[in-house]
Amino acid sequence: MRPRPGDGERPPQIQGALPQAHVHRAAYAAAQDPAAASAGGQSNAPRPRDDRPGEPREAGRRALDGTPFPPPPAEERDHRRREREDRAGGPPPFRFVLADKHYTVLLGAGQYGPGAVLDSAARAKARPIVVNGNTVAYMSMEGVVTPSKKEQEFLDAMRSSLLAGAGAAAALALGLGMLLAGGLSRRLSKLMGAVRAMQGGALRQQVPAEGKDEVAALAGAFNEMSEQLARSHEELKASHQTILEQAEQLKELSIRDALTSLYNRRHFDEQANTLYHQAVRHKRPISLVIGDIDFFKKINDNFSHATGDVVLRHVGAILRQHVRLSDLVARYGGEEFVLALPDTDGKQAAALCDKLRSLIEAHPWHEVHPNLKVTMSMGVFADYAVGTAEAMLQKADELLYKAKETGRNRVCHA
Repeated sequence: MRPRPGDGERPPQIQGALPQAHVHRAAYAAAQDPAAASAGGQSNAPRPRDDRPGEPREAGRRALDGTPFPPPPAEERDHRRREREDRAGGPPPFRFVLADKHYTVLLGAGQYGPGAVLDSAARAKARPIVVNGNTVAYMSMEGVVTPSKKEQEFLDAMRSSLLAGAGAAAALALGLGMLLAGGLSRRLSKLMGAVRAMQGGALRQQVPAEGKDEVAALAGAFNEMSEQLARSHEELKASHQTILEQAEQLKELSIRDALTSLYNRRHFDEQANTLYHQAVRHKRPISLVIGDIDFFKKINDNFSHATGDVVLRHVGAILRQHVRLSDLVARYGGEEFVLALPDTDGKQAAALCDKLRSLIEAHPWHEVHPNLKVTMSMGVFADYAVGTAEAMLQKADELLYKAKETGRNRVCHA
């Protein structure tokens, strides 16, 4: 064994290639302190142990100059022992690629196999390891992290926890989604039911508008729209009814005589023509009557036109009150009145007209004026073979003139 150099003497230089253990220690120190390694200085970072044969594990730890390191504390030794036990049989915990000075890989760190040669890209990234001014190796921080057994167990536990948490979150989200979807479906079903009810004609519909979400806003807008639509429909319906009533009034005014409230001539001509064609089609009898108040001009001249209007109103009332609902009575013009009597032959019509004539004559005209007397002459025609209702009315008018010529206050028929 060579004696240890004394004070002031320099240790002998290592010639040629350094032992592989020294390279490993230098690479480890460079990984801990790259700046010191590149500058060629000595690093204070701990180096991996060098198990020399025949020496205890802690006693074999020496510096590059051969000086032994002091033994580590007991706690550190226990920690290192546990790490060695954890990593027993597993890959080394290197996080870097280590190559010699010829770029031949010594430690591949999971990327290169032993004896492989670094390519140009890896060489550009590699950092030199300098010992005593000589580049002895190259290292690159490109290794794959190899977790320890405890680290792997921790990662597996974290992965399991994350998966369990993700599953629980997905289940919770699914449950909440189904709950919200069920509530939303019920609210939308009520809204659709109200829409169908409106389609069926029930315009005033109300649905629950609880909450502040979009469905509640939609329900509120629907309720307001339904109320406005129902109110507008009611107003429109009332307006339509008013229009119908006014139209009916206008129609009555257009077919009624303003003085006597009997039908006017235009309406009588239309309805008498219809009744005539029905009688011909069904071969049923029909009679047309025309009557005229006797000496009506003298009534106006002797008692005033106001008295003449009263006479016309009373005569119209007597005629209307003593005929059937199916009979047609109208003021034809001036003091003339006409009647259309369906399902009535000539004799029946003549008897009815004689009754009407007697009622007019017996009316208490003295209540209108003490000296007032009113009579009526009538002509009755009941043969529809003449061809038209107008022709029948002309025949009845001829019979009226005959009644006038034979003394008035009488009924002539054919």
